[in-house]
Order: sequence, then structure tokens, then C-alpha cells
Amino acid sequence: MKAKPGAESQTRILDTFICKTGHPRPYETQVVEHIVKVNGLPAGTKEVTFVHLSDIHAGYGGTEPVYEETIRRVNELNPDYLLVTGDYIDDHAPDEHALPDLLHRIYPKYNTYVSLGNHDHRRGVSRVTRMLERSGVCVLNNGNVHTAKGLWIAGVDDYYEGKPNVEKAFKGIPPGVTSILLSHNPTMLDFIKEHDSIQLSGHTHGGQIAIPFPNPRIVVKLHLRCDYVAGWYHYGKAKLYVSRGLGVTGKPYRINCPAEIGYFRLQPKNE
Repeated sequence: MKAKPGAESQTRILDTFICKTGHPRPYETQVVEHIVKVNGLPAGTKEVTFVHLSDIHAGYGGTEPVYEETIRRVNELNPDYLLVTGDYIDDHAPDEHALPDLLHRIYPKYNTYVSLGNHDHRRGVSRVTRMLERSGVCVLNNGNVHTAKGLWIAGVDDYYEGKPNVEKAFKGIPPGVTSILLSHNPTMLDFIKEHDSIQLSGHTHGGQIAIPFPNPRIVVKLHLRCDYVAGWYHYGKAKLYVSRGLGVTGKPYRINCPAEIGYFRLQPKNE
């Protein structure tokens, strides 16, 4: 059975805000909450929380006001972890210094973990990795960590422009636990169906410009060679959530496709 769309959580929009950017069109961003039941949290753990961001694309589109409001809102949510799935700097940005200190100014209770995207490879993996590590984050590139709250978080390299290694990413994660996999490209879901994992991805921007024709599904399929546009999907034991992302690329605006801040609340299945 191939992957199918489906609601894998209790999902609701917590808030919507509009910022003025470098483009005259209003820029809408949604804060979306997901309550997900998972396996293998330590005994007595009621909840583990994280915020998921993707596709910042700093240096393009005049989206700095969106970053500033995102910093404020994420810090208000006060998550245990911040997880980010790639494309930190846009191809149009003059250099890596276009990235504001967004990651450095978000303060999760514990740590920030990130994976790399296709735009990061175009900038140079070593350069982007150094930049990210200077912001105090942990880059998971075909590896995993067991966090302070008992959550296993893995990350893989970009599907098309990197060298993703699923075996290395999941190595050492025990059976019977639901892990989190950071993969910029949603297509990685096709290779993890045997794993009890929630894959977090971006890359598609939800189509970014949602019009009747060509609709986002067609655009994402033809332009990005990807079958997953936005929202929840499942395949075997694995689940996937595709974020619409925070920034823009190509066109400096969005139409009928708000940017997204994901707030995830993981709760034990047995409670």
C-alpha cells in the first residue's frame, strides 16, 4: 500500500497573524497545534512538546518581520525542543549572513535539532553547518540523539542533493518507541515504512501559490518530483507531516497558502 493522506493527530489552528513584508501582498502565518499519541515515552511522562519550522529562506522576500514575530510566538509556546528541517538561506540571498539570528533567539527548554535541505547544499554543507552550529544547534545529518526527555530524534541528509542514509539515521533506536525523523524532502517517507516514526518535512511550501490550475499537487509533482504537498500522510508504520514552511522562494509572496509554525504535543498511547 502506498502512502495515503490522513489525519494522524488532533489538529487545530491556534492563531493566525499577518505581517507586512517586502511584497505588497499581506503575508499570513498560522500557528498549528498537533496532539499525537506515541509509543515509548519514559514512564510518568505526560507530554513532550516541540515546535517544527522549515524553509526559512532567509535573505529573500523581505520576510524579516515574519521571523521576528515567529521568534516571539515560539518563545511564548515554550516548547521542550525546536526542530527545523532545512533551507535556512535562499539561493537569492547574497551570503550566509542574510540569516538573522532567529535560531539563536529561540529558547526551547532543552535543545534545537536541525537537518539540511537542498538550498543548504547549494550554499555548501560545511559553511551552512558551521553557521548553524554557531547558533548553538545540533545538526543531525544521518544520525540520531536520545534526548533528555526520552525522545529519539533522527535526521537525514537531503533526498536529492545530499546523501541520505536511513540505516545510519535510525541506528541504535530501540524497537517499541516512536522516533522523530527530520527530513527536508517528504519523499523520504517511501523508505521508512517499517519504522515507527513521525517524519517531519518541508521543501514543498505547500505549493506556495495555491490556485485552481495548476493546483499545488500538480506544481509540487512536476517542479519538485514529490507526491506529498502539505499536512499528514501515512505509509506502513510511518507517519509524515509536511509543513508549508516559513519563508518563500521563487516568487516573493504566497497566495491562499499561509506560512506555518507547527506546535507538536506528544503524549503516551497508554494514557
